[in-house]
Amino acid sequence: MESLQNRQNASDSELKASADRARKNRLAIRAAFSLSTLFAVAIVLMTNYLSFRHYQRFDLTREGLFTLSDKSKAVLRKLSTDVDIYLFMSRSEPNFVETNELLKRYQTSSRRIHLHAVDPDREPAEFQVLVQRFGLGAALLDNFEVGVDVAAVVTAGDKKWSVKRDDLLEWDMNAEDERASRKVNVKAEQAITGAVVEVTSGRATKLCLAKGHGEWTIEAGDERTLESLKEALKHDNLEWEAIETLGKKRIPKGCDAVFVVGPTRAFAKDEAELLAHYLREGGNLLLALDPVIERDEIQKTGLEEMARGFGIAIDSNLVIELNRDHLVSTNPIEFLVTQFGDHTTTRVLQNRARVFLALARSIRPLEASEAEILLRSTAEAFGEKEISRVQNQAEQPKRDESDIKGPVSLAVAKSVLADPEASPADDKPRGRLVVIGDSDWLRGELLNSPELANYHLASAWTGWLTEREALIAIPAKKAKSGSVIFTQADLSGLFFKLIVLLPGVVFVFGFAVWLNRRS
Repeated sequence: MESLQNRQNASDSELKASADRARKNRLAIRAAFSLSTLFAVAIVLMTNYLSFRHYQRFDLTREGLFTLSDKSKAVLRKLSTDVDIYLFMSRSEPNFVETNELLKRYQTSSRRIHLHAVDPDREPAEFQVLVQRFGLGAALLDNFEVGVDVAAVVTAGDKKWSVKRDDLLEWDMNAEDERASRKVNVKAEQAITGAVVEVTSGRATKLCLAKGHGEWTIEAGDERTLESLKEALKHDNLEWEAIETLGKKRIPKGCDAVFVVGPTRAFAKDEAELLAHYLREGGNLLLALDPVIERDEIQKTGLEEMARGFGIAIDSNLVIELNRDHLVSTNPIEFLVTQFGDHTTTRVLQNRARVFLALARSIRPLEASEAEILLRSTAEAFGEKEISRVQNQAEQPKRDESDIKGPVSLAVAKSVLADPEASPADDKPRGRLVVIGDSDWLRGELLNSPELANYHLASAWTGWLTEREALIAIPAKKAKSGSVIFTQADLSGLFFKLIVLLPGVVFVFGFAVWLNRRS
């Protein structure tokens, strides 16, 4: 009897111990589950915090349509005041998604940018208040609905700048092929960045265009006009003014840069000295000097000695390009430049851009000069000094010993010390000089061509000369919308992946989980 009682007590003890172990296991499982939940919540919170602090958006478009350029990012980094961008587009408009996505890139690139997307259809009350606040007018939209005449308004303090729909998107069709896909020219980044510069900059930068020697003008309708460049840079807080140099004692005080573009008559000696003095005082100068040919000779510009004083040679020759891959036509004086110097204005173009030049002369740095080469021809090109050989020769021109051997330098840049005797380390105002042996590269059709970098070069040099690198505009990007075409093989592969492979993978993983739980 006692033995039976002992066995019963032992059995009760074992059951109690088993129950205790089960309870401890349940507590351990609950604790582990609670800790796992806490860790999971902590990971989610940390991920959200890190994503908030280091927010990233990815651009998967082939053309990089929504990737901000380095210059736009430079503008945003230098912002010292808050900028509000009001987007007045309905979500039903065909271009809303692209425009809104690009503006979000600005917001994520700078905490100073605040985006307000106001849908006139969904938020009519707020929309009407802003229409009255900004004085917006009515306009008929592409979808035949009535909206406002601007797509966005950029404000900073009491300054505002309106961005029209035409500044954002431009539709065009390929007239040669009726089946061609519609293309959209996305100009939004150029317009938005320009608007930010406009509302955050101080006084307008003034570009002074020299006149009196047959130079290019800024008047619309002239054969040799910079109207296209003026229009392209209209959002960049720039003013243009034509100035005389003949008989003047100094360049007008408000000129941030002076452009001498394509003179056909020589400058007088005192005019050249006037420009040299302007440079040494900290002024900025662009010389675009074509080879003017008369009686088989290239005429003097009157600026040769002035440029030589700054370590730059303006050669009396005609650049001949013999590399057929760089020729636009059969004419060897019209060619594409693809070699760019390691200068702040041309570095971004290396190995990725083309610039068109026509009837150009060589511009090169002298020995021991600190001038930097901006553009070069190919090694097959040369600088022809005897113009008669080019004009009278029916066969392809050939280089002789007197000609400049390629690659030929076509443009140079130089930072000029105020005092020629001063050391570069001295804290003195420095002028900036760019010299290029051609002016035809500024023609409107070349600036407007998305396949060429002529416009980028013009805006980049303008920004460097005026010491406003953030001014540099962004070349428009081409996006092509096209249909997705599947072959029978593509459809068969898609069927296998979606109907067979994907469910099969899910089944295998599910079966593995079931086996693991049973064990």
